[in-house]
Amino acid sequence: MFEPVFDAAHRAALDSGKSLIYVCPPAPWAVRPLFQRLGRATGEALETLVLAPDVPDALALLTELAALDARRPVHVVTGLTRSVKRLSSGVRTLVATPSDMMELLARSAPRVHGVRQVVVCWPEMHEGGEALDTVLSETSTSPRLVVTTDAAASSTFLERHARRAPVLTASRLPAKPDGRVRYALVSTQRVVSAVRDLLDSHAPPTALIWDPTALAATRWSEFDEDASITLATDPASMTVELAIAVDLPTAEALAALCAAARDVVVLLRPRQLAYLRGLASAMTPARLRSEADRALDWRSALRARVRERIETDVLHSGLVTLAPLLDDYDPALLAAAVLAVPATEPTPATALGGAPLWVHINLNLGRRDGLRPADVVGALLNAAGVDKEDIGRVDIRDAFSVVEVAAEAGEQARSGLDGIQLRNRTASARFDRK
Repeated sequence: MFEPVFDAAHRAALDSGKSLIYVCPPAPWAVRPLFQRLGRATGEALETLVLAPDVPDALALLTELAALDARRPVHVVTGLTRSVKRLSSGVRTLVATPSDMMELLARSAPRVHGVRQVVVCWPEMHEGGEALDTVLSETSTSPRLVVTTDAAASSTFLERHARRAPVLTASRLPAKPDGRVRYALVSTQRVVSAVRDLLDSHAPPTALIWDPTALAATRWSEFDEDASITLATDPASMTVELAIAVDLPTAEALAALCAAARDVVVLLRPRQLAYLRGLASAMTPARLRSEADRALDWRSALRARVRERIETDVLHSGLVTLAPLLDDYDPALLAAAVLAVPATEPTPATALGGAPLWVHINLNLGRRDGLRPADVVGALLNAAGVDKEDIGRVDIRDAFSVVEVAAEAGEQARSGLDGIQLRNRTASARFDRK
């Protein structure tokens, strides 16, 4: 378990409103113990400002903060107009990149002078330093809680903004990298589908999912009844074939994973790769299923459906229609043309040759999860980027939902829905092959 020790000097700094330096991996889950130690918010005004290197880190920090009642309401800046409106209704904790924060300050929102604390996450990873320095100058009277991977490497910044502050080392890089791992660069929204791809492609007899984030309790429900898969944050004394770390581990956690599993795969974001190189002595990329792989799967499924149709149906009408062309063209070219040319009068579900005009996507969320058609349509439009005219019927049932989309937008819709958060639950999206 990850339980940093806050000694008397660390507690005194937090309790008296002084600066503190917190050393940990560049992983938002590792900052959660620091957030837990902050005093409970006492009013409706903004009390904590968190500055993140980029938007993906800001969103991951939001996940950890939102799990703590004392830090809520929490808002992350992903759109300036909406953020200005949201701040006017009361936000206690604000997460933003320095550049977005400068834009908000230019609009006189929010009022940051005198906020209770400013948490600067991994200043060594910020692009440039001008925006960060500008925001910190606007909050010069607030204590700085600086989260860094290496206090020595950030010494110049710390000298300017957290001079002589006590240092709490939650976890540091080992003196010498050790352990063999595979890795894959995956966005936070794609973690669940990446884990599913690894489990499907390897089919290990036993597997461990190591998830230290605040989402661990909810996003792996699909594996609850699979006895071969274990969800744990402490792999000590375990023995499994495959261990999947869904975020960057500490040196101690990686050593435990390597001791427990023959094969260890770490899922991480691009900014975390350099830190992993300092942890592991040998790293090789782990191949995940690509969009090309999924396209090949679709073509294979199409061939299977055509073969089944030929073997089970009497295709008299189709033969009569195409017979005049058989004298002029090779049957293989003729079949390919039928698949490629849309029918002039298609039925709602099929076109000529059995090629689907519409496809159906099954979601693992339904009415009992509070899901509404508007939630699904909004996700398709905004997260997946599917055109409105390509969205058909959305059927919300008790335990799952069925979404109809145009065939040409099918993979875009499925990949866009798979792994996103809907109604605080992680969606799993798969094509309905029936």
